[in-house]
Amino acid sequence: MEQFKGLWRDTKFVWIGFVAMTLAIAIFGSWYYLLLLPCLPVSFVYFAFIRYDEEGNEKGDFT
Repeated sequence: MEQFKGLWRDTKFVWIGFVAMTLAIAIFGSWYYLLLLPCLPVSFVYFAFIRYDEEGNEKGDFT
């Protein structure tokens, strides 16, 4: 759970922007774009587990 908190702490405005842009495109364009909303939590979970450790700190580079 700390991984999710860490990612949200560092990128909350980006995710809010993604949701806002998706909703705006759906309202002004086509409702079909609302199908993108279920994709956002999947990518959020993926990046949380890849980029953050169990304590919510960002992992260092592996190079």
